[in-house]
Amino acid sequence: MNQRKFLILGGAAAVLLAAGVFLSMHRSSQQSDLGGRAVFADLEDSLGDVTEIRLSKGDGSLTTLRRGDAGWSVVERNYPADSNRVRELALGLANLRVLEAKTSDKANYARLGVEPPDSPTATSTLVDVSAGDKKWSLIVGKSADNRAVYIRKPDTAESLLAEPLLIADPDQKRWIDRLLLDVRGANVRELTVKSGKAPVYRIARTKQGETDLALSPVPKGRTAVSNMVLNGQVETLVAFNFEDVRALPSAAVYPDAATYRTFDGQVIEIAGRRDGEKAFITVKAQRDASQAAPPAAIAAPAASTTAAPGADAAAAPGAPPAQGPAEPKDNTTERLAARTQGVEFEVPAYKYEGIFKPQEELLEKK
Repeated sequence: MNQRKFLILGGAAAVLLAAGVFLSMHRSSQQSDLGGRAVFADLEDSLGDVTEIRLSKGDGSLTTLRRGDAGWSVVERNYPADSNRVRELALGLANLRVLEAKTSDKANYARLGVEPPDSPTATSTLVDVSAGDKKWSLIVGKSADNRAVYIRKPDTAESLLAEPLLIADPDQKRWIDRLLLDVRGANVRELTVKSGKAPVYRIARTKQGETDLALSPVPKGRTAVSNMVLNGQVETLVAFNFEDVRALPSAAVYPDAATYRTFDGQVIEIAGRRDGEKAFITVKAQRDASQAAPPAAIAAPAASTTAAPGADAAAAPGAPPAQGPAEPKDNTTERLAARTQGVEFEVPAYKYEGIFKPQEELLEKK
């Protein structure tokens, strides 16, 4: 190779190197301009006005989250939504920031999960947010390192990598509020259970704060199990989460029944049935003030010669207040009344078995 050719090749290599450096710097500059930019610049200021979030996929999966006077609900299930999850999704969309630009080639969309969500095989999810006349739409794709997510606006060719990670799953069960009951065993005054065709039995305590429970009736020659086991029976409504909810089947028969009566006057009736390996219950609740235990007496204050304004002149100085029905300690009954009409709940098998335990399991072995 002569010197002239060597100089020509060297010059070409230098040009290519310079071009490469320029393109790299230009791309870095573009990424720097994108980095940290909000995906939806005006959504954060409108969060308080958001009334609907719609999640849909090309396979027909759909969840509509709508805010009403009573809070958020899953429209397709006609049931309250988990407000914490809805809030997390809304905040995630409002705080979404661009990390870097990705492909604008339609042929590569599926690799990131940002293809148009109009095909049954598409893995992408379309998220539509509404706040009055304002609308925001986003195609949410695959996650990246469990901290970020690939996204694309439906009317834009360029896809992006953004954070935080969004969970935009259109499975309706994910969004319903699954907490059905949370009644402490210590608040249960009496539990009556009918398991199938077996006789009804009762577990009760005489006063609030008492740890010992009594089982009745106990067949002649038999002994009830330990108090620890009986306590476990009345604890079955603590953090009671269901798995799914659906409209009440018209022809369903519920052979099992349990009624919980609490010291603050709640009466919670649960009916149950099995369908293969699945277990279903219905719930009814009311508040019976006459059954509420009176509150503990308040210690009398030191006698005073000066009556308080508006005090009853007939009341003896220093006398404790009259004991009436206990004030409700929670709104379980009222909450249930608004949620349980016309529906049945699918519950875990172990929860079902814990509620409708046959009496034989509460007796010592012969």
